[in-house]
Order: sequence, then C-alpha cells, then structure tokens
Amino acid sequence: ELIVLSADLAFDTGLIDFENNFPERFVECGIAEQDMVSQAGGMALWGGLPVVHSFSCFLTPRANEQIYNNATEGNKIIYVCHFAGMIPAGPGKSHQSVRDISLFSALPNVTIFQPCNSNEVRDALRYFVAEEEGVCVLRMNIGPSPQIIEHPLDYKFKKGVGSILADGNDACIIAYGPVMLNEALNARKILLEYNINIRLVNMPWLNFADSDFFQKQLLKNNRNYILEDHMVVGGLFDKINAEIVKQELSLDIASIGLIDYPKCGNPIEILEYSNLNSANIAKIISNDLGKNIDDHKDDAGKDYSFSPQ
Repeated sequence: ELIVLSADLAFDTGLIDFENNFPERFVECGIAEQDMVSQAGGMALWGGLPVVHSFSCFLTPRANEQIYNNATEGNKIIYVCHFAGMIPAGPGKSHQSVRDISLFSALPNVTIFQPCNSNEVRDALRYFVAEEEGVCVLRMNIGPSPQIIEHPLDYKFKKGVGSILADGNDACIIAYGPVMLNEALNARKILLEYNINIRLVNMPWLNFADSDFFQKQLLKNNRNYILEDHMVVGGLFDKINAEIVKQELSLDIASIGLIDYPKCGNPIEILEYSNLNSANIAKIISNDLGKNIDDHKDDAGKDYSFSPQ
C-alpha cells in the first residue's frame, strides 16, 4: 500500500532507485505540490500509504491548505521535507525553509521528526510506516554534514526522547539535525578550551517532548539553550517552553535561532550572519556565563555539501 509521490525532484530527493524498482508505486506529479498533496489525500482515503516528497520550502507553505484538508480527514500521510533550514542559502530566501516546523505544529495529531544521521532516517521512516498515526513529517537537512553525528551506544529510538551526545554541567545545548548539531559540537570544543563544559542533547522530535526525559536531562541549576535551524517563533523552543510551563518546572532556557528573515549566501556567511556558527554560539554562551573568550575563525561551513548524493 506504500506509494511514493514526487514533485519533479526524484533525483534531488534520492528517489531514483525507488522509481526504477517500483514504477507501479511511484507517481511523478510534476511541479504541482498542491495537486500532489491532494492526490495523496485521495490515495490515503482509498487505503494507500502515501509518502510525499519535495523540498520543504515548496511543500510546506505552498500546499499548506491541502495538508490541512488531508489532516481534517484523518488521513495518514508521510511528508518528507527535504533541504529544510537555512542551508542551502545560495538560491536565496525562497529556498530556505525556516517556518515549516511552526506550520506543521499548528495542526493537531502531527509528529515532526528531524534525523541527525542515516540511522535515524531509517528508524523514523520505519516508525512512521509501522506505528505512528495521523500526519507524519520527516524534516531533512541537506547532506552530508561536515561530520557524522554519532549516537551513544545505549541510544534507543523512542518517541519524545532524544540522546545525550556529550555530557557537561556548565550549560546545556539542545539541538536537532546534522547542521545545528555539527555547529554545537564545534562550539563545545571551543568552550572546553576555556574550561566551560557543555552538555549536548540531540532532540529529533520537534513537537513532542517526553516529560521524564527533559526533567532528567535539562540542567536545573544552569542555563539551557535551544539551538534552532528555524525561526525562533514556532520552533522547538516554543514547544519545550510550553512543556516547562505546563509541568511547572523551574528551568532556565534560552533560544538561539533566527530572529530575522534569512539571507542569501554560502554556508559560512549565512551561519555567521545568523549567529548560528560554532564561534558565535560559543561566544553567546560564554558571555551569558560571564566569561570572555577569544575570537575564533570558523570555516566549518565550507564542508557543507550541496550534492543530493
């Protein structure tokens, strides 16, 4: 019953192998995202399981009305939103998807997951197909990341639960996706040079938080930073903040994310301009902690690949 739909981006979204091997279950819809999502709704009502692919910047806002209508029908559809976030920034703001989390989060019965590596892509897709109900969203960064994000050996895939990538007690960074986690890992290395030890949490569930996980992993006596590859409004920070208020927890959290419209440029320029490169993240946190650090040259962005391979 699984059917894959594409909006003229089969090569860019890695669907060529599926198209060649299962042509009877692959539908090329052309550059018509709204029609593609409407077709997926009909397939879901018929009993199929549609998996809808496109760039996030096209799929999420253009077909928002159709996504909403499908959700009201109770249809299970998996939306795969590629190239989400600020990068690639070369094509400009029309191709930078930085409000998709908020658009999907406004709907009930939606689960949004952003993998940090290929293992999480596999686990999330299998979970969406076999277990989750309602609207499923797989939010994908451009890849590969400058470094492979490694899970701890005891990591288990569970809804609402992230993983601890590094431990520390001076502050905590919660991030998602290979781009932001790469910058967070590099920022942690910089801060360690000044004896500032940061806990780093990978949180791939962008609109669902397991309360026990956060009560145990967020630092109660120091500041917690939510690192967003998204507008500050409507992202993971809002979700975690709402959970903290709901549970009446005493936690200090702050957001590091986009507060203005994204700009056009290469990855180095855009991450630096938005204060989301490792050097600026380290500087923001050190200033908050009352410690000054030297300026660091940050050129990690040069390694971000624009190839769909």
